[in-house]
Amino acid sequence: MARNAKNSNRIVVRDVEYRWRASGNDGYIPVTIWPANNIGPTITCSFGYHETMVPHGEHCRVSIGDQLIVTNRLVRRVIDHALDVERYDPNEQGKQLDIRWIEGKIELSDAVRASDRG
Repeated sequence: MARNAKNSNRIVVRDVEYRWRASGNDGYIPVTIWPANNIGPTITCSFGYHETMVPHGEHCRVSIGDQLIVTNRLVRRVIDHALDVERYDPNEQGKQLDIRWIEGKIELSDAVRASDRG
């Protein structure tokens, strides 16, 4: 993914500015994070929606609208994981860090839910 700051979010972690973007997809939420200095590699990972599904007619289920929302809080945890566990360095060029499924690697219990924004 190109490093275009347009429609991206800003976060500063450990005195380094990053940009990030999340987009919905079928069954998961891909997230892309990159240092604003455009030197270090991109970090990618995916979140599940963690939504409650209820029956809706025969052979159908729908979400009650309580899916996980990716916020700076979760992105900060992804970056901390990359720095502490994956030995990511935002000031060194390198290959993209693909953490893939982030579930179980960071805390999600206090994540904002779509239903919280009511």
